[in-house]
Amino acid sequence: MMCRVRDFVVHLSNITKFDTRAMRQLKEDSFATIKQVRNDLTGVLYGEDIEISDTESFSNDPCTSVKKLKGNDVRIILGQFDEEMAVKVFCCAYDEEMYGSKYQWIIPGWYENLWWESWINSSQCLSKNLLAAMEGYIGVDFEPLSSKTNKTISGRTPQQYEKEYNAKRGDGQSSKFHGYAYDGIWVIARTLQRAMNYLNATNKHQKIEDFNYTNHKLGKIFLNAMNETRFFGVTVRKDRQEAVDKNLKLENLLSRGIFLYAFCEYDIRKTVMS
Repeated sequence: MMCRVRDFVVHLSNITKFDTRAMRQLKEDSFATIKQVRNDLTGVLYGEDIEISDTESFSNDPCTSVKKLKGNDVRIILGQFDEEMAVKVFCCAYDEEMYGSKYQWIIPGWYENLWWESWINSSQCLSKNLLAAMEGYIGVDFEPLSSKTNKTISGRTPQQYEKEYNAKRGDGQSSKFHGYAYDGIWVIARTLQRAMNYLNATNKHQKIEDFNYTNHKLGKIFLNAMNETRFFGVTVRKDRQEAVDKNLKLENLLSRGIFLYAFCEYDIRKTVMS
């Protein structure tokens, strides 16, 4: 089923019964967020007349900031904090009764699976209270691999690439960014190929091997070749207008069953959710 950004906005409005333009951000000072995901999401929301009107920051104890949000009658909170601090935040939210159908928490979606179990013992929260406060939160992440079934530049679909990758790595550790490394190698290869073709056609006395960091002429040729490179990769489509297509994945927590399910995928380029 396809849905547009406006449907997501209506979804927030229906959940909170509140003016969605009054969203606030709650941020841990030391949290190293993936800025592009945050910027993409806030850009999407801003385009739909949802403004993050203010930011509450904290270092160690988030409860004071959570109380301020409640005092300002904030119902939609965009959280920027790590897993350990998320437990503390939701404990504070439970104490302040900032949960349930009148509130919507939107937090990073790249935490570890069942992330709260690692930190619950270090909090002052009962497990049932924490899960009650977390119920229905939305996690925002990027898709590490494209969900499209098109054949990529390698002749494999993203799904075939993932199956082959997992088979070859076996039980070894994996990074969620492996697809970007794979596509990056293809970008380099196609850039060099395009640059070689250009040099062969325009200047037979110069080769890509002549490049060094003071050779601005070759550097510009490489840059132009990269900007003109376009292909469908396992993570994104690379083209000249934008560096990449980017997808945001939205997940919803149902804590009664203790599971996450992806309910929406947003295509930055097409302004469409699916």
